Amino acid sequence: MTVRGDMSVRADRNRRLARPLACSSLALALFAGGCSKAPPTSAPAASQVKVNPCGGLSAADAASILKIAPADVKGPLHFKEFSCVYRAKDDFFKNISFNVYSQASAAEAAQKLEADKEGLAFLSPIKTLDKLGDEAYRAPDSRVRRLLVRKGPVWFDVTTPGDEASQHRIAQIVLKHLP
Repeated sequence: MTVRGDMSVRADRNRRLARPLACSSLALALFAGGCSKAPPTSAPAASQVKVNPCGGLSAADAASILKIAPADVKGPLHFKEFSCVYRAKDDFFKNISFNVYSQASAAEAAQKLEADKEGLAFLSPIKTLDKLGDEAYRAPDSRVRRLLVRKGPVWFDVTTPGDEASQHRIAQIVLKHLP
């Protein structure tokens, strides 16, 4: 076989190998693009209540809940427009993390909270809490440990810390700052 023929065989083999790779790369790009959501808008709809992502929870409040000095608190950190995170500067796992959502109506907020609660029910029994907002639920299982609270058209989801007393305290602070 000549050098020209050798190169032709290699080029043909490379084309055959490159086709599936190109197709799978294209499929992955389309899949990833098709599954991603558009980023949320920063301004709520006119009928929604505008809410601070940290719901009024201050760094001093976070330090008290985390039992650390206020100077050792890092935050608030916002990873999305509706999320709030405070954490200890020297301990990544010592943190407060929750999301505050504002809906157009109390009924819509109740519906969204109910959907989240139903999803948690697969992992943990759901405990109804009295005297906390319009409705409140806690998933106490160690795999979940989440607190869901709604007041009017606003609801929030406290994920860490996982202990009930800290979550309840966060909820009380946030509820004081909601309309």
